[in-house]
Amino acid sequence: MNIVMIKPSPRLEALFDKVRALPTERLQIAVEALEDITNAPLELSDEELSILRPALERARRGEFAPDAEAEDLLNKPWA
Repeated sequence: MNIVMIKPSPRLEALFDKVRALPTERLQIAVEALEDITNAPLELSDEELSILRPALERARRGEFAPDAEAEDLLNKPWA
């Protein structure tokens, strides 16, 4: 099994700081949502799998995007 180490995201760290500062009730909701995201198996549609499989094959061959390209992609706002 290959383990990929990802650089800590300043954006993610800023979000965690905001979550830590939430009132207890909202913090509990955030914790439950994160538990759901990290514990539940993700079911992908056939369309999603058809997009993901070629990317996984490239990764298995060691073909990764340059750091600058990956950073640009990760910093784009989510639609």
